[in-house]
Amino acid sequence: MIWVLWRQHRAQVAIAAAAVLAFAVPVLITGRKLADALIACRSGNTCGGLFDGYQAMTTLVNITVAVPLLIGVFWGATVVCREVEAGTTALVWAQSITRRRWLWSKLLALFVFTLASSAAVAGLVTWWSNTHNAQVESRFNGLQFDIQGVTPVGYALFASALGFLAGVLWRRTLPAMATTIGGFVVVRIAIENYLRPHFMAPLVRSLPMSSGGDGVPSGSFTISKELTLHGHVLSGPITAPTGCSRSGTRETMDECLNASGFRFRVTYQPGGRYWGFQWIEFGVFAALAVLLVASGVVLLRRQDG
Repeated sequence: MIWVLWRQHRAQVAIAAAAVLAFAVPVLITGRKLADALIACRSGNTCGGLFDGYQAMTTLVNITVAVPLLIGVFWGATVVCREVEAGTTALVWAQSITRRRWLWSKLLALFVFTLASSAAVAGLVTWWSNTHNAQVESRFNGLQFDIQGVTPVGYALFASALGFLAGVLWRRTLPAMATTIGGFVVVRIAIENYLRPHFMAPLVRSLPMSSGGDGVPSGSFTISKELTLHGHVLSGPITAPTGCSRSGTRETMDECLNASGFRFRVTYQPGGRYWGFQWIEFGVFAALAVLLVASGVVLLRRQDG
């Protein structure tokens, strides 16, 4: 069975390995240069333009956010569906290979490939981003959180499992790919916007008007920033007190607003929770992957039982 799997998927493995190698070369070269440049510029406090000339490399690193979806679409959605659609499963099952062994061998190959490729890319991106994280601590926010650490591996496991289930469900490659894309995007957006901010109870800080609402510790994940009056959140058009609107400077106006009870209320997750959030989100997507695989196995057995 191992020989059969290799014959079937050696082209995909070769392409993936070549792509990872092609990505690794510029990452290792530029990453080393940036790390050395950071050490040199810190001694002279001249790190302002550290990433000048590295825009293309930064873009390439950011594009890796699509790697988990590509794995799900071109590997997860095809690993079983392609054989079912072509009818070659009947030939395989007619040999000495049982249906159960065929299925679990396929799944093992799928997730070994998924783990290896996604971990390799995520590891390279995390290492390359260390210089940026040391200069500007923003890895807890948005895209940086999605491409570093262990979460990309969780996304890839989920995408592969979703592709597998879609292939079993539709038994046709193109609909399975489309379902994988749509389902992956919807779930990722939903978890990022509605679940991630509340993996742990957020902290709340009240800040003076002069801060502009920017006063949380460096590296924090800001969830919301609201203007309050005596502790009550304000919405819609806001009219400053008459005395404050006549203030001559911004500083005196801020002091007047503070005295009148205006404050900024910022809800955030401190940067120290970064790895906790990484492992929680990885666990969420890994658990979803297990559920999807189990559903696909049950469905396939019922279809071809």
